[in-house]
Amino acid sequence: SSRSVEVVVANVRPMELMLGKILGVGAVGLTQYAIWVIAAMNFAVPGLIGAGAFEGAAALLSPVLLGFFVVFFVLGYFQFASIYAAVGAAFNTEEEAQQMQTVVSMCMVVPLVMMVPVLANPDSTLAVVLSLVPLFAPVLFFVRMTVQMPPAWQIALCLVLLVGSIFAIARVAAAVYRVGILMYGKRPTVREIVAWMRS
Repeated sequence: SSRSVEVVVANVRPMELMLGKILGVGAVGLTQYAIWVIAAMNFAVPGLIGAGAFEGAAALLSPVLLGFFVVFFVLGYFQFASIYAAVGAAFNTEEEAQQMQTVVSMCMVVPLVMMVPVLANPDSTLAVVLSLVPLFAPVLFFVRMTVQMPPAWQIALCLVLLVGSIFAIARVAAAVYRVGILMYGKRPTVREIVAWMRS
């Protein structure tokens, strides 16, 4: 809204700007999780005041599960950050983007709603299918892992689908971002946004 992006884009390509924003905020998120993990590990040391509450939780966290947590966090973050970058670039103000943000946010709410049936029966057809849908996988597949480790082929398929969807979404987001970041004036129509994606 301040049009300072025009000065930035004069020195940096829009794709570099988008990736820089996504990587920067992602690094902050990973740093925050690292602080939480280190704090939890320190509290789990026997003899510390209040350590008993953390000892049981620390025993449940295997290194493999922590590793997959980081993998799913990073993949899920890149997926939704790319979508939000495209939405943010397509509209001039937050108010204009709010309707589209609501649609994207619903994709994040569905896994939270479906978490209960997935936890109750992680090997059911519903749980397996929903956890392999790329938009839901970062939450639901990891939830399945915490209850019971899925077969290796499902893990591999989930990761392949997630990485593929990230590349597809990032490519579309970059096209929208490249055109939309410097658009001012009227609100873009759905047809115009689709045309930006195809360009």
